[in-house]
Amino acid sequence: MNQSFRPKLVNLTMRDGQQSTLDAADWLFESYNYAKLIAASRKAGFHGAEVSGGQSFQIAINRGYNPFIVLGALSHGLVKAEENEGFELQMLFRGANALGFRHYDKDIIEITLKEFIKHGITKIRFFDALNDIKNLALPNSIKNSKGVTLEGAICFTHYPESPERYTDGYFCCYAEALIDAGYNAIAIKDMSGQLTAERVSTLIPALLAILNAKGIPLSLHCHSTNEESSKNTIQKAISYGIHAIETVEGVLSGGSAHHALSTIAPELIADRAAYNHLTQKTAQLWGNKPVRRDQDIQQDLKEQLCAAGVPGGAMPFVIRDLKQQEAAIRAKYLASRKSSASSNTAENVDQFSDIVSVFIQELKRVCTDAGLPLLVTPTADICCKQAIMNLAMGSSPYSDSLADRYLNRSGQPNPDSRFAKLILGYYGELKSYDEQGSVYRATEEVTKFFEANNTLQLKAIETHPSQSPGGDDLQVAQHAAWQLIQKMGANALSFASFDQLTILYAQKPTTGLQTDDPIARAVESYSRRSENAKIDGRGRTFPDYETLMGPILNCLGAMFALNPKLEPSEIPNFQLQELGTNLCNRLFDIYVDLPIWANVTVLTNHLSKLLSSSHTSEELKIAVRHVSDTLTALDLRPRRQEKENLGEALKAFKDLTITELFNSLALINSFINDVAKYATNPKAYAERRLSMSDISKLSKPAGPTQQLSAWEAHIQQSLTGKYLRLEADFARRSEIWKV
Repeated sequence: MNQSFRPKLVNLTMRDGQQSTLDAADWLFESYNYAKLIAASRKAGFHGAEVSGGQSFQIAINRGYNPFIVLGALSHGLVKAEENEGFELQMLFRGANALGFRHYDKDIIEITLKEFIKHGITKIRFFDALNDIKNLALPNSIKNSKGVTLEGAICFTHYPESPERYTDGYFCCYAEALIDAGYNAIAIKDMSGQLTAERVSTLIPALLAILNAKGIPLSLHCHSTNEESSKNTIQKAISYGIHAIETVEGVLSGGSAHHALSTIAPELIADRAAYNHLTQKTAQLWGNKPVRRDQDIQQDLKEQLCAAGVPGGAMPFVIRDLKQQEAAIRAKYLASRKSSASSNTAENVDQFSDIVSVFIQELKRVCTDAGLPLLVTPTADICCKQAIMNLAMGSSPYSDSLADRYLNRSGQPNPDSRFAKLILGYYGELKSYDEQGSVYRATEEVTKFFEANNTLQLKAIETHPSQSPGGDDLQVAQHAAWQLIQKMGANALSFASFDQLTILYAQKPTTGLQTDDPIARAVESYSRRSENAKIDGRGRTFPDYETLMGPILNCLGAMFALNPKLEPSEIPNFQLQELGTNLCNRLFDIYVDLPIWANVTVLTNHLSKLLSSSHTSEELKIAVRHVSDTLTALDLRPRRQEKENLGEALKAFKDLTITELFNSLALINSFINDVAKYATNPKAYAERRLSMSDISKLSKPAGPTQQLSAWEAHIQQSLTGKYLRLEADFARRSEIWKV
């Protein structure tokens, strides 16, 4: 045992902490809030934080947030922060199920991973609900990613009635299979708190004997659902030299989430004041007493469900579904007691805890039918829902007959179609990882029963799902993304790039209505929230100001939270390239698609009519040319769509300051309004051609030696006013970002 080794510390509060404890409506997604917690975590001695993946991806979409943009702001803020010291941003990825709940085509998996890496993820934890190595094949482009930790997770479970099934040898062989597949780190994922200190004393030394020789780190992910047992487990793992442990801090710690560091290893707290600040920060963000769904469950019920292998995150939904079906389950139970003295029934079901006991017994039978799978996303939800449906809807759920349990009184199948898919191999295989390469699966009787009784008329799969030829996931998603951009224009691009919209559509949340578009709803929600990006929450200097400013504020919020030394007076003079390449590229796409350019086209056509008229005075023609030349000078869109022109236009765009970008568009909007208002009065709107350098000079108060004409002074007064409003708006927001 290693008593002096100090494991790395990873803060899971932002992802698994929220997922294990909060309703979706209570999640936080603002990048500056995440950045505040990361800043506090760094000072408290943490080495990384989990910020994305798992269910957070689809919850973010449903709440109108783009997970890539939240991440991008965090990673850029870290890059710009002082004393970064390689703080890792971690995410959770479900292998072939990616961030959804089915197998996705390989190209979708690849572009999703690339986009996360592009936006700053430095550690990706991959897991498969069946520990099926074929579901965790890494794309070659991801294997070769530099500076990214690819961590394969061993999902841990234990069936007391079948201890020979998930042995230390099984887990060690699976770890070696992960290494052979290209993973450079390994984690034990104890999702339901079944790993005990006693088991740690054999499993972790066995794994470390393999991994230490290869220089591969081992992390422990252990939920605190069973409070005392999990605490002892983590402490024992630390004593054996585990390389990293994971915690949830402050008001979201404990319960179905994870222990706080102060609970399991206070000796690892390097700076008590900084750690206390981290704890206080969680209370500032979520409140001193957040409404936690996991705390609605009695501790004795938690321990019952935990012993049965139900993950903490699934428990609230299991309890909810059992309560919804409680009357039906009780009626079925009483009917079975009257008809026979079945040995499969409990003494009574007067209390809800009795209903839970009955559920656990049926869950064991369901898992046995499925070949003893691990219970994690999505298999935990599949098997738990199936057990509940059997108890509530099966014609005789306490019988030993498959038909009596899985069919209703009309002889129709009540199974969740996903359970039939699990039985028939559509989620993959339960490999033994022995020398014979054997696979555990449902018995022939069970397989034939589900082939004959499933609503989708499925047959047992003949080839592994990962080996099936690619479908049209990518093409369908790209088409949907393109249609959304055509419909919502700059608003859609302000929410996400085309590539991101494609990924979001491919793995969009499921809804009850086939015609419902959750991505369009997300953009609409984002657009409503973007109203706050206006100056003081209500003003703007050109139409759709907020579509450009929203993404900038998202990035600045994280930068300020991670680097409090930044001054708001500096922001207007930031070059766009200081906001990072990813954001610059997206801002350019938004800029090109702004509705103001349609008005510029109309104005240009009207100006050409004035120039072509034989009755237009020379003075007016000169003014018209000044306006036309100014519009050309201030328009940084590519003149043609050739790659070279796009590159030059993008480079010029990145060199702009925030002031130049917003004041040039404001001036263009003024020209549109002034020409329409003053028509043939040239002195009212143009005295000379203006360039982008003029915008920079005229956006600040005139110096004592600056000589300006009356028209230039008017332009300067207008632009300076906008500059000062912008500066004041940034100053107001920075107070929120820095708190």
